[in-house]
Amino acid sequence: MMFSLQSPNPIAPANAGNPSCGKLAVLDPAWLRSSLGLATRVKLRWIACFVGLVALMAIVAQVRSHNAPKAIVPRIVVLAQWSTNGKQFVTFRPDPSTALITYAGLVSAATDDKTQPPTTRGSDGLLFPLRNAWETNYSLRFVASPMRTLPVPGEPLVAYTPGSCTVAYTPTDSGERVRVGLGLEQGITEDYIQRLRNCWERKRLALLWRQSYQDTYFVATEPLTNAVQPRR
Repeated sequence: MMFSLQSPNPIAPANAGNPSCGKLAVLDPAWLRSSLGLATRVKLRWIACFVGLVALMAIVAQVRSHNAPKAIVPRIVVLAQWSTNGKQFVTFRPDPSTALITYAGLVSAATDDKTQPPTTRGSDGLLFPLRNAWETNYSLRFVASPMRTLPVPGEPLVAYTPGSCTVAYTPTDSGERVRVGLGLEQGITEDYIQRLRNCWERKRLALLWRQSYQDTYFVATEPLTNAVQPRR
């Protein structure tokens, strides 16, 4: 007698009626290679572009390095001051003339102008002084600037005056100082390194053509005798 080891009623697999079930999805090798190749080429192009810009900036820096500015202590020169309609006006210019004016505010006449004030850094990267609790006169505003500015809704227009700056304020004391923030030009190499850093951090290629400056240095005028009687 012979015995069969095969079951007379074999159990069919659950997915026997589904020809697609149980099969592995295989990516097209050609498509995969094409996608990886495109991503690699784009990445390599960005890297090559950045390396090329670094090399270009280095060459320009070397060519112009002999024109690097010498270390100087910035200051401001008061050109005129007058009063009208209860406002005190002061016109000044930076020294050196290439310095960038980043800030102007009022401090008391007793403020020590030999020491740099404590500062905080704004979202744009600029430094701003921390005011003392007793310095509550925030009335200073720009009337004229050596840089062209865009109009601000609800605010008076700021005149364009190359080489000088004019501010106006309402006096609250018999004598006050105008504190100004100045950004000095950097050396050629430092300038282009900072431009590259700004471009990389903010992902804006246009910043390569915008001159960079050293961190703001704060200077103050001599105590100004207010011609207008302080308001009580």
